[in-house]
Amino acid sequence: MGSLRFEVLIENRQKRTSISRAKLERWVRRILKLVGWHRAALSVLLVSDAEIRRLHRQYKGEDRATDVLAFGQMEGKSFPQVKAPLLGDVVVSVETAKRVGPQYGNRWDKELLLYILHGILHLMGYRDSTARPKARMERKQEIILKKLLGAEWRSKKRKRLF
Repeated sequence: MGSLRFEVLIENRQKRTSISRAKLERWVRRILKLVGWHRAALSVLLVSDAEIRRLHRQYKGEDRATDVLAFGQMEGKSFPQVKAPLLGDVVVSVETAKRVGPQYGNRWDKELLLYILHGILHLMGYRDSTARPKARMERKQEIILKKLLGAEWRSKKRKRLF
């Protein structure tokens, strides 16, 4: 099976909320392990609602803020300086996590982990555009979050997750 090797780059572009990069990196590594990766590289970009809205408009053509965007890098040539498969980039809105988490009984930092996990699952090929794949993705998220957070995770049915 070999040893686990994860390369995680976290960039915090938002200024309103203090976030421990080291702690978040540990959580992201645990998520990668729980979804079944042994080697992977991933970047996580933490942004404001305004920045994620700009990115959403630029890359997806939708002029509204969202909670998470995922940009895959699995196809094409690999980057020579990266020693593990480069999954891609996950962009999350910290403001949205702070606003939405409490509505579902979760602390904002746990909500942020949901968004990161959701983005990683998209990078792995999970889809949520139709009912059956969405249900499969939501089941996977719940399993991972329960393993990751145990009783700290509050699972409530969401009208529109992402």
